[in-house]
Amino acid sequence: MGKKNLLNKTRCYLVGHMQYENGRRWREEVESELTKLNIVTYNPYKKPFVKDVKEDEKARRNAEKQMRNGEFDKVSERMREIRNYDLNLVDRSDFIIAHLYPTVASWGSAEELVTACRMKKPVFVSIDGGKKKTPLWLLGMFPPKCIYNNPKEIVSMIKKLDNGRIKMDSKRWRLLTEELR
Repeated sequence: MGKKNLLNKTRCYLVGHMQYENGRRWREEVESELTKLNIVTYNPYKKPFVKDVKEDEKARRNAEKQMRNGEFDKVSERMREIRNYDLNLVDRSDFIIAHLYPTVASWGSAEELVTACRMKKPVFVSIDGGKKKTPLWLLGMFPPKCIYNNPKEIVSMIKKLDNGRIKMDSKRWRLLTEELR
């Protein structure tokens, strides 16, 4: 079967823990593979906006210091801005890839996934420790076929969708024609 490139120029937002776990490595690996398919990735470590709020380790340490010092208004103002930018990336994306650590709360990731779910966007979730560690609530949000053991399994599925070996679920995929992407 010839390569179809169905996902050419689509946009994917990479969701996952940033505050408690280093999410750079899995994002860079996924980004590298999706770039080969000409899929645009939105990586929170590489903000795409002209004006944006830094979300790097230095900024995170500063926010933690402000929290310890009781400077809650400063942290709140900064986090509201980050939240607005990140949710805008969910809006702009054609699909979402998330990698979650089930034992660590990540409120931003949770809201991004809820937003994507309500918008009926395709969401691919991998769970650190494997699919059997999936938080039960996620199984109420997404069908089990959308949950994977690791990001590599998701990339494999994306490649199969891109080349037409697996048919896209028309209930969730709402791709613009290629010339409009």
